[in-house]
Amino acid sequence: MPPLSRPLVLLAALLGLALAVPTGQAAASTVTVGVANYAFTPSSVQVVMGGTVAWEFHGDHTTTSNQGFWNSGERTSGSFVHAFPDAGNFGYHCMMHPFMTGMVRVPMRAAGRPLAGYRLTWSVRSSTPASLRYDVQYKRSGATRWTSFRSATAQRSARFNPARSATYLVRARTRRVGGGASSWTAALHVVIR
Repeated sequence: MPPLSRPLVLLAALLGLALAVPTGQAAASTVTVGVANYAFTPSSVQVVMGGTVAWEFHGDHTTTSNQGFWNSGERTSGSFVHAFPDAGNFGYHCMMHPFMTGMVRVPMRAAGRPLAGYRLTWSVRSSTPASLRYDVQYKRSGATRWTSFRSATAQRSARFNPARSATYLVRARTRRVGGGASSWTAALHVVIR
């Protein structure tokens, strides 16, 4: 857990407040990535679920998901916009210049209270397409192994309230049925009392 997060988790637990502490930078709803000079700038971005990334092209390139979630096709100018309604870390590259790589990070959400549990949300879609499924895992803080909370589910959210009081880490990923999967999200810390 990051050094500043531990006091926040303890204070929240004592006060019975809801707390979900993500690791990493704050998420935005819309992010622009420049595609020029054989680089994606910035190469790593974070958006909220439902947010969009707009790639602005200045040269002959593509933005292509490593897992098959999107492909802009070859472009020399203009923009390509893609929405990210699902949680996961989505790696991508330029098909013509494989050394050009980037990452879109889409964190999951947790809302609730330590005494009542949390609603974990890993997709903001109104329905799950047959081509997608989600995996969600948790572990107690300090444990070494992750435990499956949901595996290959079409559910987009669920209540998390284990019987054992502890600080838990939760993470999610999105996968294409018969295809690739995103990497796991950064872990959220949730306190159960």
